Amino acid sequence: MITMRVCPNCGNKGYKERIREKDFIIGECEECGLTYLLNPPDEKEIYEDYYTIEFKGDDYNKDSRFAHLSEIYEINRQRVAFIKTLLENNASAGAYKPRNDFTLLDIGCGTGLFLKSCTDAGFSVTGIDVSMNALNFARDNYNLDVSKKTLDDLLKEGKKYDLITMWHVLEHIMNPVEELKKVKGILKEGGLLIVEVPNLNSIKFRLSGKKWKGGNHPLYHRTFFTAATLKETLSKSGFTKIETRNLPYILDNKGLLYNQSKKLFNKFSADAFLDVTAS
Repeated sequence: MITMRVCPNCGNKGYKERIREKDFIIGECEECGLTYLLNPPDEKEIYEDYYTIEFKGDDYNKDSRFAHLSEIYEINRQRVAFIKTLLENNASAGAYKPRNDFTLLDIGCGTGLFLKSCTDAGFSVTGIDVSMNALNFARDNYNLDVSKKTLDDLLKEGKKYDLITMWHVLEHIMNPVEELKKVKGILKEGGLLIVEVPNLNSIKFRLSGKKWKGGNHPLYHRTFFTAATLKETLSKSGFTKIETRNLPYILDNKGLLYNQSKKLFNKFSADAFLDVTAS
């Protein structure tokens, strides 16, 4: 008999089964509505194989020979621009004053592509990840300050950061509330957290039905968020100022209809990704 784990947000045992994909069972908590993987696999080895790196460091550019890399480059450019706008808006509101020691931590930094875009923009950056394969690539190719440290390690060291980013990381975590409390503990007073996750209520997922393609991977994903459950998770973790953000990622190679649709879907929290800031 398979033992199903309880809801990671509220501890409730009751659930409504939403879908089965091979051996994986995904259910919705009857108490708080969070959708989560009830029978996750052993995580000890899976993330060393998570990154298949078939490119070189200098392939990461807007005109890359790899189409997916040029898209990631543009997405990261828009992320950096978004961060700059946030900082400028906070500064004008008196909530942030530019400093030479401004620090950014990227949790789940992978091969360091986002951090590379950040360093090119002048930010002082640090990253952590579970995959040594990815971390070695980030160090060797971009000379980045990255490590396999955990949030517990950073808490013990007394580390504090002005800005923390989690791009498609929270859905991988077994106990989001528990880990986000640690994130809160390493965020400076007045600091900001940016979270991006796949959107369970996106038009794309709704149309895909039981195929669940494009962002739901039960081997790696543990939690499947909607705008409401993401905000609830952050609130349970101690964050008080939680704001949905407009970050639809407009790509020139996708065409006008695609980009206009993403803008519209994003406006109503129906795009493929959800973006929030929290403090």
